[in-house]
Amino acid sequence: MMTTANQSAAERNITLVSVANIQPSNYNPRKRFDETGLDELAESIKQQGVLQPITVRPIADTDRYEIVFGERRYRASVIAGLEEVPAIISELSDEEAQEMAVTENLQRKDVTPTEEANAYKQLIDSGRHTVETLSVLFGKSENYIRTRLNFSTLIPELAELLDADVITISVASEICRYGEDVQREVYEKYLKEGIQHYSSWRGRKAKEIAELIEQKFTIDLERYYFDKTECASCRYNTNNLLLFNDGGCGQCSNRTCLAEMNAAFLKEKAIQIAQQQPDIILCRDPYCTNATTVERLIASGYDVETINSCIAFPKNPIEPQIGDYDNSEDYEEALKDYEEEQADYMEICNEISRQGEAGEITLYAKIGQADITLCYVEKTATQIAESNKVTQTIATQIAKLEKKDKRNKEIATENTVDDVKRVIKEIDTTETKFGADEDRMMYFFLLSSLRKENYAAVGIDKECDYLKDEEKMNVIANLTAKAKAVIRRDFLIANFKDAFRNNGTAALLLDFAKKHMPEELANITNKYNEVYENRHKRIEEKKVALLEQTEDAGHPQPEGVPQPIETTIRSSSLNK
Repeated sequence: MMTTANQSAAERNITLVSVANIQPSNYNPRKRFDETGLDELAESIKQQGVLQPITVRPIADTDRYEIVFGERRYRASVIAGLEEVPAIISELSDEEAQEMAVTENLQRKDVTPTEEANAYKQLIDSGRHTVETLSVLFGKSENYIRTRLNFSTLIPELAELLDADVITISVASEICRYGEDVQREVYEKYLKEGIQHYSSWRGRKAKEIAELIEQKFTIDLERYYFDKTECASCRYNTNNLLLFNDGGCGQCSNRTCLAEMNAAFLKEKAIQIAQQQPDIILCRDPYCTNATTVERLIASGYDVETINSCIAFPKNPIEPQIGDYDNSEDYEEALKDYEEEQADYMEICNEISRQGEAGEITLYAKIGQADITLCYVEKTATQIAESNKVTQTIATQIAKLEKKDKRNKEIATENTVDDVKRVIKEIDTTETKFGADEDRMMYFFLLSSLRKENYAAVGIDKECDYLKDEEKMNVIANLTAKAKAVIRRDFLIANFKDAFRNNGTAALLLDFAKKHMPEELANITNKYNEVYENRHKRIEEKKVALLEQTEDAGHPQPEGVPQPIETTIRSSSLNK
C-alpha cells in the first residue's frame, strides 16, 4: 500500500517534506489566521490527512524550503502534529514566487481588505504591474484596485479595525485620505475601544465621518506650514471670535483663502528646492498630494513625476531644552539620547548623500497636502548598469550638458526676478507718469479675479478651471474697452467678499448694486426693511406701555427717555 502511494505521489510530482524543513514566506499577503479555523482544519487533517498539497520552493544552499502558497495547511499540520506534509516543489525565482503567492491567496474568500491592499502594493512595487494590469489580472475595476491600495496607508490600529469589521470599507476610504498624524488622532480620540459612547465614531456612516474629519482637522491652522502672521488678526480666525482661546493658531473658517495660501506656499517652496538643488526631482504621490500646487507647477514649466512608493529622509532630532525638565539628571539623560540620535541621523544622511553621488538612488521632493518632504527611491542593479552605460555615450553627455545649461539659464532668470522683487520696493515711483504698459500689467493681475462665465467676454473660448500666465498675456495684448470693464468689475465683485455690516466695503457694495441691479437691490432692501419696521413698531409699543405704567403709578419718567409720539398726541387732545 505504501509503495502504491509513493508511486502515485511521484506521478503527480508530489513529495513528502519534513515540517521541520519548511518556513513561511514574506510574500504571503495573509498575515492573520483565525485560531478557531486552524484548530478545525488541524482536526480534519488528523482524520483525513492533508488532501491538497502545499507548494514550496528550495532555499538556495540549504536543505530547507519556503512556502509559496498553502501556509494555512502548513500551520494546521503543525498543530495536528504531522512530521511530514505533501508538497509540490517548484524551482521559482523571487519574482515568480511573489506573484504566485499573491495571486493564489487573493483568490480566496477570507482575505481581509488590508491584506488585499498590501498584496496589490507588493505587485505594483515590484515594477511588473500597474493598476491597469492588476485590473485585468484579477477581474476588478481600476477604481476598486485604487481604493484597496489606499488601505495600505492606514496606521496598524485602523487597519485592524477594518479587518475586524469595526469600521466599514467606506469609512476606511474616507480616513485613509489623510496622513498618519490625522489618522492617529482620529483613532485615539474617536475610534479606540473604550471611548465614551457620545464621543465615539464607531457605527457612524462614512459621510458623517468625512464631514467630522473635515470639520475637526482640515481647517486647523496648526496643520499648515505657511506664514500665519496675517492669520493672527484675520476675522476668519476662530481665535478672534472667542472670548477665551486655547492659545494655538486657531481654526480658519475661510477655506478658500486657506487653500490658496497653502497652495501658494507649496509652490514657492517647490520652486526654491528646484532652484537650489537641481538634482532633486519634484514628485507627487498619486493618492495624497496638493493637486492645485501640482497643476500650477506644471503650468509654470516644471516637471512633476508620479511615484507610488519611496523612502522618506530621516527627521532631524529635536534638541531638548533644560526648561522642559524638572531636574538636571533628566535633562542630561535626554541630552545624551539626543546626541546619540543626532549621530545616527548624520550617519544616515551621509550614506544617502554617498548613494546619490554614486547614482544608486534617485532623489525626490514629494509634494504633499500641506508640506514638501525629501525622499528617495533605490535603483535596481539593472537600472544602475543602464544608467552607467547610457552616461558613457557622447550624445547622452551632450544632452545632459544642454539640460544643465538650460537649467542654469532658468536659475539666472529666477535669481534676477527675486532680486528685482526685493529692490523694486525701495525705488521712488511717485513722479513718473503711469504708462500704457503699466496699465496692461495691472490688468494682468486683475485677471486673477475674472469669473469663468466671463472668459468668453475677454476672448477666451476654451473651457478651463483657471487662467494660465500665457492666456493672461494674450488677453492684455488685445484689450478692448468692454474687456477692461468686465475685468475691473469682476475684480470689484471678488473684493466685495470682505463686505461686513457698515464697513467701507459694504457701502461700496451697495453703491455698485444700485448701479447694476437696482430692482434686485430694492427687493432685498424692502425685504429686510419690512422685517425691521415690524420689529421697530413692536419696540415703540412696548416703550409706550412702559411709560403709561410709570404715569399710572405716579412715578416720574426716567430722564433722557423721550415721550412716544402717540402719547404726546393723546395728551395734547385732552388739554384742548
